[in-house]
Amino acid sequence: MHYWPALDGLRALAVIAVMLFHAQWPGAQGGFLGVDVFFVLSGFLITAQLSLEIQTTGRIALWAFFMRRVVRLQPALLLLLLAYAGCAALTNWLPPAVAGVWPTDVAVVALAMAHWARAWEWHAPDYLGHTWSLGIEEQFYLLWAVAMAMFARWRAAPATVAGWALAGTLCSAAWMAGLHLAGATPSRLYNGLDTRAMALLTGCLLAQALLRSHPGRIFIHAQPATGDQSRQAADGVRHPWDAYAATALLLGCMHVLSWRQPAMFLVGYFMVALLTAWLIRCLVLAPRQACAALLSWPPLVRIGQWSYGLYLWHYPVFRIAEYQAGRYGVTLPAAMLLGALATVTLAAASYHLLELPLRRGYARRRMRALSGAMPSA
Repeated sequence: MHYWPALDGLRALAVIAVMLFHAQWPGAQGGFLGVDVFFVLSGFLITAQLSLEIQTTGRIALWAFFMRRVVRLQPALLLLLLAYAGCAALTNWLPPAVAGVWPTDVAVVALAMAHWARAWEWHAPDYLGHTWSLGIEEQFYLLWAVAMAMFARWRAAPATVAGWALAGTLCSAAWMAGLHLAGATPSRLYNGLDTRAMALLTGCLLAQALLRSHPGRIFIHAQPATGDQSRQAADGVRHPWDAYAATALLLGCMHVLSWRQPAMFLVGYFMVALLTAWLIRCLVLAPRQACAALLSWPPLVRIGQWSYGLYLWHYPVFRIAEYQAGRYGVTLPAAMLLGALATVTLAAASYHLLELPLRRGYARRRMRALSGAMPSA
């Protein structure tokens, strides 16, 4: 499968927006939409990877897929939970009321239930509240991988898979709007897997649409669907300003929108998912255009590669920094700056010393296992 540096750059913009939002930075009140960008990206990339496996082997090896997800997500999360438990039990960095319930908080996060805990308001983790999005992604990966395995068994065409993804997207968006009109709380609407699946499914739909129309843009060795390679290549660069417009609109949304606005639950989150999907489409089909080149700027790409660690660490670090700033009379901007520096350090160390070595080690073991299973000539 192709690698798009610009998508890592888009990840960087998303995680920076989320961090600015949690740092209470003026002008970043819509930074929470960075999570929606992550959702659409995740749906797109996971579906592309699963589709490649289907094209290569004719099936989905569910256990291998789940193990890749575990190796990708769990070690860094486990490190965070261990560090959080140590801080809560051994230091005075957290408020007593928060430190006193750390075992329950850690258990809720470890079970990937933080989103439902927040949605139903029965024990929402405080300093680990940001892990709601991880719970949604982990549960969605499980459900979507099983669905893709069933599609592979039925030999469903990409158009059929796209149709199911479209139906799921529209149902999830309509369900969010319906629950809002019925009086559901903002927490229920914002944190539920059923209401937020539309962003992930929008990414899945985009992947299937591009696999049908531009397979050569997704899979390295794929042949164009129409057999006309030059026309297919031109399709991706016909409107070079689309990516700029989509990026500007997305950044504008991150500047002005509020997560509790009624319009967000009626159509707003759905529109942001579609806007993100359009931007991803532009970056994938026109990887050499100027906007993709800007998002492929090496520092942005590096931040994108660190984005998982940055997301994991920033929220508890920011909350601890805010609490300690109040105790010692430090201004909030100074505390957030120190928190940001600590977050970048922790995320970089996590990526280079834990996440990347484990992923490479697992990939090598997987390759050796597959090589050993191949018959000799």
